[in-house]
Amino acid sequence: MARQLTTRNLLTLVIIFITVPSVFWALKDYREWGLDVTFETIPENVDLILNKIKYTKTRDGVPLWTLVADSAAHSMEDRITRVKNVRMVFFDPEMGDIVLTADQGELQPENRTVAVQSNVKVVSPPGNTMLTEYLEFKEATNILQTDKVVKISFGHFEVSGKGMQMDVVKRTFLLLTNVKALLGAYIDN
Repeated sequence: MARQLTTRNLLTLVIIFITVPSVFWALKDYREWGLDVTFETIPENVDLILNKIKYTKTRDGVPLWTLVADSAAHSMEDRITRVKNVRMVFFDPEMGDIVLTADQGELQPENRTVAVQSNVKVVSPPGNTMLTEYLEFKEATNILQTDKVVKISFGHFEVSGKGMQMDVVKRTFLLLTNVKALLGAYIDN
């Protein structure tokens, strides 16, 4: 029994002689490990932050629209997700996709609404363009709407007005007030 105890003690000493220098070597370089690690603080009113998000709305397995953003900050209190650098695509295999881009926006799942603002641009085939500063998508009605000034370009034809409603399924739109049209030379977007 004394011989087994001696072998066990010898094995323990070998393990200590191997691990102690390794631990000292690791601790010596520990400062270098921690220098590059930084943590971003989350604002008080935000519960979750995600980077590079993609949200797709489907019906019976068929994608209706998708929203891609560089970042999203969700608040449980007001149940709103705020997104930055938004790109939203409304899929239509027959007439072509409608692409909406904006600097920022909000997803409001309870209302089934997406609101975007700042440098809002909507492009639909064959290159028709609409510009505004604020736009809201109501999923229940498939309507894009705004009460702000919009400018719509169709190649040689430009229309502007204040307030607009556009059905993304039927591809119809209605300008509400102060409508002006320009027909003439090619308009470059």
